[in-house]
Amino acid sequence: MTAVEHDWRRTHAVIVAVERYNGSDALNLDGPVRDAIGMRKWLTGRGVPPENIRLLASPMDHNRAALETEHPGYRPAERADVRKVFRDGLREIDGDWLWIYWAGHGVQAPGGRWSLLYPETSDTDLQGLDADSLMDLVRTDHVHWDGADRVTVVIDACRRALPLDIHELADVPQPLTNVTQTRSERPVYWMRACQAGAVAMEQDGAGRFTSALLRQLEAAGADGPGLDLDRVWKGVQDEFAQVRATGSSRQYPTMHVINWEQEERTVRLGPPAPPLDPEKRRFRETLVLEASGLLGADAAGSAGRVAARLCEQFTTAPPATTPPSAEELVDWALENPHGTVTLLAELSVHAPVRTEIRKACHVLQDQWLTRAEYTELVALLGRLDERGRYEVAEEARALFGLVDLSCHDPDVLADALEELLPKPDQLPQLLRVVERFAAVDEGAVAADLRAWSLRCAERLGMKGQLMERRGEAKEYAEGLKAAGLPQEQRIQIRLHPSSGPGQRRAYEVWTRRGEDVNSLAKVDTPASLEEIRNGLEAVLSTQPYTPDTLVEFFVPSTDLDLAVHRWQFAQPVERHLGTDYPVVMRCTEFREPQRHELWKHRWKQVGTAGTGNLRWLPGHLDCGEVYRVVQQSVDTPGAMTTTSTRARQDVFNACLFGGVPVLIWHGEAEPSIAEDEVRKLLGEERPLRSLPQRLRELRSDTDPYKSHHGRHMALLWDDPHRPLPDQLDLSAP
Repeated sequence: MTAVEHDWRRTHAVIVAVERYNGSDALNLDGPVRDAIGMRKWLTGRGVPPENIRLLASPMDHNRAALETEHPGYRPAERADVRKVFRDGLREIDGDWLWIYWAGHGVQAPGGRWSLLYPETSDTDLQGLDADSLMDLVRTDHVHWDGADRVTVVIDACRRALPLDIHELADVPQPLTNVTQTRSERPVYWMRACQAGAVAMEQDGAGRFTSALLRQLEAAGADGPGLDLDRVWKGVQDEFAQVRATGSSRQYPTMHVINWEQEERTVRLGPPAPPLDPEKRRFRETLVLEASGLLGADAAGSAGRVAARLCEQFTTAPPATTPPSAEELVDWALENPHGTVTLLAELSVHAPVRTEIRKACHVLQDQWLTRAEYTELVALLGRLDERGRYEVAEEARALFGLVDLSCHDPDVLADALEELLPKPDQLPQLLRVVERFAAVDEGAVAADLRAWSLRCAERLGMKGQLMERRGEAKEYAEGLKAAGLPQEQRIQIRLHPSSGPGQRRAYEVWTRRGEDVNSLAKVDTPASLEEIRNGLEAVLSTQPYTPDTLVEFFVPSTDLDLAVHRWQFAQPVERHLGTDYPVVMRCTEFREPQRHELWKHRWKQVGTAGTGNLRWLPGHLDCGEVYRVVQQSVDTPGAMTTTSTRARQDVFNACLFGGVPVLIWHGEAEPSIAEDEVRKLLGEERPLRSLPQRLRELRSDTDPYKSHHGRHMALLWDDPHRPLPDQLDLSAP
């Protein structure tokens, strides 16, 4: 594509940024306003008159001043205002080029539609605009025949499927128009931050996609008034390829072009698809022949109905021919992930599928799930917490030894599991993994996973084989329980940072068993430590007591030294928290996943390491020296320290920042005494995973002797796969 030369004074733009929603704080999104300001600055820098830019926003309070400074006349981004600008305001423009930019939350709503959420959205009522209707709108009379010669649309928003229980709360997105397209030849260049079913990531308070796009627009603008959008897109492609190479993101922006230099195309990032090798060409021809046969006598009618259903699942434009031929359907399917299997499933609803045809799909795309099955699997895995996804991967590794246990992102884990391709006429290995996990877990998501695997098996004609595997999985789970290995219960307490006089803190309490999480208490008014102790006593007294219930305190690093393990309870009988329960400290500071794969790597060692593998940190080391020692021992699962109270905060921060998950320290003794007492705690070599229980046993011996060193021992036990309950998955745009 050659650069488009034109007078930038004849460009108009509509910019929408939605940050604040009508629900809980978890719905709000900090970043779209900064992205919108960046896009506005680029446009005005090219020479677009400010009066030609309509900006609608729902800003967070701390971004409002910057927005008012940049664009004092911005309008709200409420549903009524958006519809007013797009349905009526665009009729008023007279220019050459129209730019539309939208940043905010987006979800995959019922029917596979892409919903851009309005500010009116609440936690239980997800209201949005149909993103695809933007493409329709700009080719109708809502933009006059000579109002714009071409249109560029940029959307920086997620298109991820929601968990099923939340998915049901999403309204069908509202189209901007239903009128006939009277200018279907108007050129449109549509850029989207991610593909269907995926997440648009943020970085440093801005959309990663928008940031890359603005950098490339600035670079392309250095050549003068012309603008080559293909060159811009190539630059975005190169940036994301570099990000993918580092493993820090799996975001795949896409673009769709209509009549831009008389062509229509859809492009996803990544290398161009190579030409089919001889084997794949043969399997493509086999699939075309099979599709022709399955279309039957009424081939034209069948092809039209199949194409209509595929439009709801595929992300690329359907074939131009109406109705499409069998060959066009196959080639369209090859453009889309899970496309060939999805096409085959639509064609063979009432006909058996031959093994040779399934093999053709595997060879052509290395996938065996339909698009709908894959999307549902990702949503189900997303409903599990990180530990649950870890356990799914662990079952796959135990059965087949082929899945990386670090696959905690639902999309990444689903991809890894699907790579366990089924053998001919055998139940897919993924379904065996799901059945075994569900038999052991027995939670609500596990039940939905079992229903999902049954539907997959029925599509494949393997229900009988699945039921056999389900029976084996049940026996396996019963064997674990008979061996005394049930899932443990945990009590999780989050203490917020202290505020105001008296060191008062807000706090929350949950109980967790497997994937089942229940809130027990939430105290927003800051309370004293004594009030927190009393509140926790009241909560624990209502819970069934088991000796192995682990109590986890999530605290800021400044509170790691709180002696919560010494708290005494009077009801219903006199008890001590650190003796009646194993108690550990947790700290989420400095634990960003993208920076702390080392944290997870070290935690893997905890399962097999012994106490002798802990690294000793002498008390004389300062913060920098501790960090260097920690970094030099990447396979060490944890550490021990005798650092004095006044220097302990720096040591905590160095260990947390360095990804150390296990740390033992002595609360009161001087270093020379503390070292001896810590070594007595460890005693002879024992499994490291037994340390919380060992410390509890040691504390049990201390009650008659208040000076016993067990009372002063503390333990950081920071399991990255047992986080606090997840927030609603709308923290990414």
